Amino acid sequence: MDEIHTFSRYLASAYGCDSVPILDVDDVSVASLSHAHKPLVLRAGDWDELSALGTLFTFAGQAGLGSERSGSVGILDPNEAAHEPSAPAPPHFAVLAIVPTYNEGDIIERTLEDLLSQGLHVNVLDNWSTDDTFEIAQTFRGRGVRAVERFPARGPSATYDLEALLSRVEEIALEHEPDWAVLHDADERRRAPWPGLSLRDALWHVDQCGFSCVDHVTLNYWPTDNGFDPKRADLEEYFQYFEFSDHPGHFHQRRAWKQPGSRVSLAASAGHDVAFPGRRVYPYKFLLKHYPIRSQEHGERKVLRERVARWNAKERAKGWHQQYEEMGRQSFLRECTSLRRFDPRRFATDYLIPRISGVGIFSAPPPWATKPCW
Repeated sequence: MDEIHTFSRYLASAYGCDSVPILDVDDVSVASLSHAHKPLVLRAGDWDELSALGTLFTFAGQAGLGSERSGSVGILDPNEAAHEPSAPAPPHFAVLAIVPTYNEGDIIERTLEDLLSQGLHVNVLDNWSTDDTFEIAQTFRGRGVRAVERFPARGPSATYDLEALLSRVEEIALEHEPDWAVLHDADERRRAPWPGLSLRDALWHVDQCGFSCVDHVTLNYWPTDNGFDPKRADLEEYFQYFEFSDHPGHFHQRRAWKQPGSRVSLAASAGHDVAFPGRRVYPYKFLLKHYPIRSQEHGERKVLRERVARWNAKERAKGWHQQYEEMGRQSFLRECTSLRRFDPRRFATDYLIPRISGVGIFSAPPPWATKPCW
């Protein structure tokens, strides 16, 4: 079954309906599309055929992964049409980013600046960094960063206890009661599926559409040289080569949610799939741009010296902390030719279906995957 049919099944799963029709552009008219009452997927042989229909579409772009394109596709979603994505969030709409940290002194300043520029409040949860991460974060208090706390409060622990840390994230979200909360790592940049829209405004749109949880597609950016200088450039500016992450743990990255007035569950899924009663996952995924390794030296320090020795054995036995399993036996640098170059002018259309659904990145959903799926 091709990517467009798989995406149709995914969208039907997201909306809980039997099917989402796939129509050929030649078989429809502008008048019929303007009266559509349920989601439709339109297929075209080339971009000109699709763009001739104007701005009716919720999303439009190429099917396939860049060079492996399989035509153009447009998504018409009446539920989206009822709410304008570019409408700004009202002043009372509060989004809290909870940012766990450990030795991210090279990038924490820019990460906090990025979150604050998108209208979010921030809580930093530092796992007793041995560099200056905690001190840098403290300088942001009163400027949108509401709290900077050490975890665990009693002092440093011999192991990195992710389950306990996520339990504290659950508590923070409940204590502050924001409208929405985001679990956001220090080495990430989150972006809305609509280019140029802030994270806060995008989450307001999701809220107005009646959904209470956001999933993400993960792009892993890898260093191709040792030239990154955090004083000169931000992560997004410097790192240009990425791959779509097909790590099984990244099939779900439901790390943004509407706080339900009760405690959510994050620890049970290692922070990948927030759970709470009445959850409705938004059909269109946001972008999680991940920058885990910044140079050969950084990779050796982070993976071999700061991470491997601190894994919690009980959590490893559950299959957690596997993301660096193959690292350390080879160079942390990648060849440009083995990755995709990020073009901000073309990415949104060149990779439409993969970026908003994950379809095409994974060969099949993991056995534990929950709806919406495909």
